[in-house]
Amino acid sequence: MTDAYAGKTGADYDALLDYLAEVCASDDLAAVNALYAHEDLRVPESLIR
Repeated sequence: MTDAYAGKTGADYDALLDYLAEVCASDDLAAVNALYAHEDLRVPESLIR
C-alpha cells in the first residue's frame, strides 16, 4: 500500500483493488475462494512453512 500512496503503482493495481473490494462485498463464496489462488494475492510458500 505504501507504493500506492506514493503514486508508484498503475491502473492494473487499482483494478485489482477494485476487484478485491467487489468480491469481498459479494455473496459469491466461489469468487472469494478464488482470491486465494490469485497470483498477486497468494500467500508465498515461505510464509506458510
